[in-house]
Amino acid sequence: MADPRKSQASLVDANTFELHSTAVESSQQLGSVQTSAGFYAVGELDETEVGIWEMSAGAMKDIESDEFFVVLSGAGTVEILPVDGFVSQHLELFPGALIRLHAGMHTEWRVTQKIRKVYLSR
Repeated sequence: MADPRKSQASLVDANTFELHSTAVESSQQLGSVQTSAGFYAVGELDETEVGIWEMSAGAMKDIESDEFFVVLSGAGTVEILPVDGFVSQHLELFPGALIRLHAGMHTEWRVTQKIRKVYLSR
């Protein structure tokens, strides 16, 4: 008998799926503009989480996990800080950008137009 988890395909419109955003924790907030973010974990592929994430205009800092992502919409930048052996980098965020982040990277996200991305993360 076929495994029912493998018998159906799934479809999610990553551009229009409604995400429930919450305020970024004060420890991650940069600047005076209250930033919000939200995500939806669509599923897993082996041990990799696949999902949709968005962030409002504003700025925040984060410590990353291993991740690939594709920006669907929005604009901004991600700064990779020179911490723990990582090299300082300035990455532009634009629709179609495919970016690889590594676990332990310290980042600063500065978003000028709400960002939405599809991610694969461990």
